[in-house]
Amino acid sequence: MGKPLNHSRSDVDLVSAVQNDRSDDAFSVLYDRHTPRAFQTAWRIVGGNSQLAEDAVQEAWIRAVASLAVWSRSDGFGAWLRGITAHVAVDLMRRELRLTFTDDVDVAVPEHDVEHLDLESAIAALAPGYRAVLVLHDIEGFTHEEIAKQLGITAGTSKGQLFKARRAVRARLSTNIAESQSVESRRI
Repeated sequence: MGKPLNHSRSDVDLVSAVQNDRSDDAFSVLYDRHTPRAFQTAWRIVGGNSQLAEDAVQEAWIRAVASLAVWSRSDGFGAWLRGITAHVAVDLMRRELRLTFTDDVDVAVPEHDVEHLDLESAIAALAPGYRAVLVLHDIEGFTHEEIAKQLGITAGTSKGQLFKARRAVRARLSTNIAESQSVESRRI
């Protein structure tokens, strides 16, 4: 048995230990370090479905470990893993026939407890195509060209979906802010 694993080791060192020594300890540190953000990315793309998000993260780890040799050290490991996770989550949405791209979606706001509405729920309420583009671009930082390649759409479609997604989120949040202010004024 080797020396104990230092949890502050860099991702490059940990990946090397996984590749060269098949170190379970190094993998465990990588997993613990990067899974929460990967799960968050998947969860957002699949619209808050925890089971699908967990499936996406597990599949992403399988793909990542199988392709560690192609990981470019100049890219952060976490960003690379989240890119794989986003791709897997989009694939899951396609398989579940939930990922659609539309010209327009009604942005009507259903009745909710106004005090509990937040940005996450506004994103989760988006149509799947809007949600995928918004998460990939605004949260994960992918370019429209990268999104187009991942989703099998054009960069122009990605831009249009992002514009509409932002508009829908703004409408949802502003409607609920106005409702919240109305409720507060009635309490006074």
